[in-house]
Amino acid sequence: VAFAVGEFDGRRALVVEIADGDRGVLRPADGENLAVAARTAREQRLPLVCFVSSSGAAIDEGVAAVHGWGLAAREFVACSGLVPMVFCVTGPTVSGPALLLGLADVVVMVAEAYAFVSGPRMVEHFTGEELTNEKLGGTAIHFRTSGVAHFTVADRAEADELIGELLSYLPDHADDEPPRWPCTDPVDR
Repeated sequence: VAFAVGEFDGRRALVVEIADGDRGVLRPADGENLAVAARTAREQRLPLVCFVSSSGAAIDEGVAAVHGWGLAAREFVACSGLVPMVFCVTGPTVSGPALLLGLADVVVMVAEAYAFVSGPRMVEHFTGEELTNEKLGGTAIHFRTSGVAHFTVADRAEADELIGELLSYLPDHADDEPPRWPCTDPVDR
């Protein structure tokens, strides 16, 4: 997990990357970093933009990883309603990280991404129904059926562009006014 203040089309935001070479497994320190990132966004009154591709808490870390995840989730909840939260699913997002999507104000999904709490094998075990990752939680399902995804994009570059546009419509925080532009529409029309 890495985070820093970044810019999207000139708008500052706290940007979080939840992914790494270990399939985005969240270790205890990662949960703590996520908590610090969310708290920093809230304290600095900046939009929180998270790019997510994660298989969830590291089971080999036991309760410590779940505790770290709990710290992060609590801080994300504290951000809700105070700073805009935009989440972009860039790859597989499984288990706890998939639950974060419900906290976001806006969810963007890259075409090949998917998100679910329990995967196709678990579904088949309990229901007997055979599903693929895409049929269970692919971009199309979340955009057309579940309503989790508000926007779909082809790739990360397109996601960055869309997020910049979205942030141009939103205030930095709940106590701020949204950006305004000159309007040529007559007020007496």
